[in-house]
Amino acid sequence: MFFRGQLSRFPNMLPSIARSKELFINEQKYYEENKKQQKSIVQNLAKMQHDGIPTRLLDFTTDPLVALFFATQENERTDSSVYVFIRNGYSPTSREVKLSSFVATQKNRCLEDIVKNFNKSNDITIGIESAKEILSRGIFIRPDTINDDDNCRMHEQKGTFAISGNQIENGYITSIIPLGNDSSYEEIVVPFEYQEEIRNELEKKGYTRERLLGEEKKLIKYNELPKDNIREKKRKYKRGLYSNYSITLEMLNLMTVKEIKDRGYQIAKASKVDSVWIWFQRLNSEDGNNIITQHWYKESINEYGWKGKEYYEFMLEEIRGNSYISYAYFQSNFGRIKYKHLPIEDNAKLISLDVRLIDKNQLVIDTNLMKGTELLISYSVDGGLKREIKIIVKEQLIKIDIDTSHKFNTIEGNVTMPVSSVQPAEVRNVYGIDYEKIKGDFIERSDEDPLIFGYKEFKL
Repeated sequence: MFFRGQLSRFPNMLPSIARSKELFINEQKYYEENKKQQKSIVQNLAKMQHDGIPTRLLDFTTDPLVALFFATQENERTDSSVYVFIRNGYSPTSREVKLSSFVATQKNRCLEDIVKNFNKSNDITIGIESAKEILSRGIFIRPDTINDDDNCRMHEQKGTFAISGNQIENGYITSIIPLGNDSSYEEIVVPFEYQEEIRNELEKKGYTRERLLGEEKKLIKYNELPKDNIREKKRKYKRGLYSNYSITLEMLNLMTVKEIKDRGYQIAKASKVDSVWIWFQRLNSEDGNNIITQHWYKESINEYGWKGKEYYEFMLEEIRGNSYISYAYFQSNFGRIKYKHLPIEDNAKLISLDVRLIDKNQLVIDTNLMKGTELLISYSVDGGLKREIKIIVKEQLIKIDIDTSHKFNTIEGNVTMPVSSVQPAEVRNVYGIDYEKIKGDFIERSDEDPLIFGYKEFKL
């Protein structure tokens, strides 16, 4: 697994060399100006990357907390993300890594010339089609394999790199493909509200700028909030056994949880009532989609089992929302979301499954699915009552007696292999958590559907 932390406002995972046309055109120039003859191409690129020189590499780590550290180091009031990739890693001496990094040394971006020069300098032979396939996809470098005594930061960060794929048109490399475009990944959004708290916790665990970057500790300060940053959506006063005040607020600029707590305290103190409920929301959120719910109250009225903690003259009970970002995203993008799945592995097993009828009284399923795979069989006779059977594959030929006592004309139905997550562990280990280790017409795989499963209809 490979992890990367970055600001969410960057829509694509593009390496620094691809963030402008001028940088991309001058890639070979930057390499020549900074290379050291005793180092390999990928070692040079790695050192350049950590020195802030534009390269075609993207930083990754095998430590999720390192990725979380980098995702929370900005002073902007914005969300960040940790990206998770499950990929095969390649050795720096593999032809995939060598060829993908070799492009950085070439001013001429004609694919045929690149391959010719690569074969000559490496004393190997790789064909144009093979080169095109390698250069068109992202290549992840196996962790702990780029050994370089001049690059201590990489060791502390448990770092490695990915080399993005290239757009190849009419035999020329014309641009770099964002890494997230060529396959699946998981994005974990780190809400701005909690980044300050996360930084403090990471520091306690030893994830500091001194250790990971070799720099002095830097205090991250956010821009000052305007006085009118909080906007009231609705409020209500109520008086019964005690005075109660509730208010829903939305923020024009994002605030840290500490800032939210301080603002809540100011509101509670100014209200002059016994109990105050405050719902904090992001701008234009739907009712109920709260960042934090605060309940401020005086201990003297607590006869209801409230479990707040003392905060100055009040007791404070907080409920922190854990899905307000994803909820808003799905609400605004419903119907347009593309689902990303793990890519099919190069050596994926071809699965076959065929259904036939024997002697009008037996269904036979002929498959090369491994023993232990769970299947669901659904069928009806002459359009009648639907019957469903759960079976476990034990051999290649699975025979099912048809539950009918009379002659019939047709039998139709389907065979379903449920998603990998509900299969036995031994099946999941062999076929993959996204069925990425098997392929074939039986496997239903689409970026329009969140699930990958096996499915085949039959009519006999």
